[in-house]
Amino acid sequence: MFGLQILNEMESMQREMDQIFRGLGVRSGYEVARQNVSFRVHDNNDHYSVVAVLPGLDAEKLNINVLGRQLTISGAFAKSDIPEGARWHRQERRSGEFEQKIELPTNLDTEKIDAEYVNGVLKVKLPKAASVLPKKIAVKVG
Repeated sequence: MFGLQILNEMESMQREMDQIFRGLGVRSGYEVARQNVSFRVHDNNDHYSVVAVLPGLDAEKLNINVLGRQLTISGAFAKSDIPEGARWHRQERRSGEFEQKIELPTNLDTEKIDAEYVNGVLKVKLPKAASVLPKKIAVKVG
């Protein structure tokens, strides 16, 4: 029981410190670390698929760039509407900006990249460059 009480006090102190930092216009290290977005990347032989669940993302502020083998996805989550004078009790939705870089194992065909954002889910299809795909060699029988 005593251990749980200490954890509750530490969490309360963390929230108070975060509130102080937010008042100064600075995000705490804990808040910055939380901004990392989780992506699922898998190899489908001829292309890579990148999927991320990003509810509340402002689609107008979504940016996807590719340079070499590096995919960079950045954006901003819509700010929560809170009445003036109200204080947060708990906030579990993301807010603010994020940027995530993903290094892929092979070169990409940047002309054929396709991305869609539907119902809070971002899906990016990244075709592999023709030079890295297996090429079937015809054997002449003589």
